[in-house]
This record gives sequence, structure tokens and C-alpha cells, in this order.
Amino acid sequence: MKGFQPPEGEQGPPAVSVSMLNRMVAQMLSQRLPLVRLQAEISQCTRASSGHCYLVLKDDQASLRAVMFRRELAESAVEPMEGLAVEALAAPGLYEAKGEFQVRLLALKPQGQGSLFEIFQRLKARLEAEGLFSAERKKPFPRLVRKLALVTSAQAAALRDILISLRRLGPRLEIALFPCLVQGAAAPRSILEALRRAEASQPDAVILSRGGGSLEDLWAFNNEELVRAVAHCPYYTIAGVGHETDTSLVDFAADHRAATPTAAAAWACQREARHHERLASLSSLLRRGIEQRIRNAQQRLDLADRALPNPRHRVQAWARRLEQGRTDFHRAIRMRLRENQMAWQRQQQRLESLSPTGILSRGYCLAYDADGGLVSQAQQLKPGADLSLQFVDGLALNKVISVIPGKPPGC
Repeated sequence: MKGFQPPEGEQGPPAVSVSMLNRMVAQMLSQRLPLVRLQAEISQCTRASSGHCYLVLKDDQASLRAVMFRRELAESAVEPMEGLAVEALAAPGLYEAKGEFQVRLLALKPQGQGSLFEIFQRLKARLEAEGLFSAERKKPFPRLVRKLALVTSAQAAALRDILISLRRLGPRLEIALFPCLVQGAAAPRSILEALRRAEASQPDAVILSRGGGSLEDLWAFNNEELVRAVAHCPYYTIAGVGHETDTSLVDFAADHRAATPTAAAAWACQREARHHERLASLSSLLRRGIEQRIRNAQQRLDLADRALPNPRHRVQAWARRLEQGRTDFHRAIRMRLRENQMAWQRQQQRLESLSPTGILSRGYCLAYDADGGLVSQAQQLKPGADLSLQFVDGLALNKVISVIPGKPPGC
């Protein structure tokens, strides 16, 4: 078959491929059509493994395909779900791979609280009809809570309130925090993953909490998958979501719904608090009983003290005798020390008088010859010999003039 031939003399349109045509249409749409605020109802909603969300939007007369990429979805104020009426900031375009017209959703918000409340009521009725909220399937409170898992935002004020209450009411509790997002389109998946990590830690109880807010702010806790996970959690679950007037489907699925995050912490510590109160009461009774027994024993001791001779006097007498003996002993020791000191001094004086130095100090001297030998007799010397005389305070050098035999004068 021959290809398309334009009439003779006329130039036909350029030949393009399908992909090129789709690209041209996509570029034209992105350049010609501005961003629009689109009001529609979500009729289909599919989340891909990539994190992108593919939707079908409709009104009373038409429908179109839409995509919300993972980044915009994470920043969205509300999670897309079927039946939700929304107002979306949308960019019209063409999905080139299939040549399908679609819009890219850049921002998403519910089209009024009434729509969210209607979805809330429908989902609640359906889950309640399944028996998911029945009291019969709720677990009893644990006999004792030793390990408590907290599933909440690490930056939430609710976490600070919970920790303050736990330190006051359950100081011995082992607390494990499993942080997650608590608001936005990515919050349900984040809470669900944190809950599963908490279950893997095998706690005695799990608290899911966040502070108060609007129905839109708390919408993550109405996610059906999360509600079912809470209902089938093998451990005791406590929901402390919002304030007293706030309600989420997690509240109905949990084993206990607390009015506030602080009340959730108090509920988790209820038995330990009762144990502390009981221990305090028993401690007070024990203290009063011991004090009474001490008073009774003191009274019996006073009666016995009056009936028997007082041993204190004998003890005091022995103490006085002991003190007197101690004084006499010290006096005798001092006297003996003085006597020994005086005797030692006398002996020292005697030794000093007999020592060579003592003799020299009385006017005597020692004579040494030239060879350093001690001269004891005059006949050892000869005239002209060198002689050294040792006095008490020094040495005198001499020369012998003559030697005169006989005794010295005065002897």
C-alpha cells in the first residue's frame, strides 16, 4: 500500500511519530493552559509502590485522570481517598506514554468539613458493622505494665506531656519511643510503620497520641488500614488522640480511649499508681506500728529502771576510779621519765669529763713528734727535734730546746 500522497501542487503536513505528536500536545497544554483550582470528587484512588498516587476525579457530568506525585503527596494537608470532595491546585497536561489527558495535582484540601465528616461517618458505620469496635474484642488491661511503647511525633507537645506524667506516676516504667508523622497525607503510613516497630519490641502496652486539632488535622488517625492494625494489635492499645472533644476512628478501635495524651499516660500507669498508693499506705501503717511498739518498750524500760537499782551510779563510780588510776599512772610515768633523764645527764657529764677533749679543756695538751707519734715521756725527745702540741682549741708547732728529766712542777 502506497503512503499518503498530498494532491498535486499542494504540500502536505509534516510526518511525525506518535511520541513526537504526544510531546507536541503535552508542550502545548503546559504552555497554553494555566494552573486551575479544580473542584471534584475522588472516585478512584490508587497508591503505587513508588509513593505516587493515581486518581480519577469526577463531577456530575465528566471524569478525568489525575496524578499526585510523592513529594506533593507528603506535603498535602489531607490523604486522598475515594468519596472525598476536594479542591485541588491542578496543572493540566498529557501523559505522553499513553496519550491520555490528565492533570497533575500540586495541592489538595477537602472541599468543606461536611465532606470529611460524611466519609468519617460512613467508614465508622462500615467498620462498626464488622464488629471492629465491639467491646467483646477489646483486650483487658495488663496485670502490670513494665514496658510502654509510645507512637507519636518526637516534636509533639503531647510527647512532653506524656513523659512528664510517666515520670511522676510510673518512674520505673521502661519507655520506648517510636517516632512518626501525625499529620498530612504521609502520616497514616508513617504511623502504621511505627506501630509495627512498636509491636516488634513486645511491650506490655502501646500509646498512640497527638495533640488536638481539626477533623482535617486528625484525619491520619481515620485511615482504614491503620484502624484495622490498631484493632488487631496483639498488645494493649491506648489512644490519646486530640482533646476531650476530638474523636478519631483509632479511638474506637483501641482497647482504651483516653481524653488527652496526659490521660493516656495516667491510664497506662493506673495499676502502678495504685500499687504505689497501697505501698505508701502500708508504709504509713508500719511506721505507726513501729513507733507504738517503741513507745511501749520505752515505758516498760522506765518501769524496770525504777524497780531495779540504778546501775548508772556504779558505772559512774568505776569511771571515777578508772580516771583516778589513769591520772596516777601518767604521774608515775612522768616521774620515772624525769629520773631517767637526770641519770642520763649525769652519765653524759662523766663521759665528757673522761674524754680527751674534756681533759684538754682542763689545761692539758698532747705532744706529737715529727712523725706524728704520741710522745708520752720526755726521754723520747732530743734537743732540736720538732714537736707538735695539741690543745683543746688548736695545734702549736714547737722545737725542743732541751730535755730536763724529773717530775713537772707541782706534782
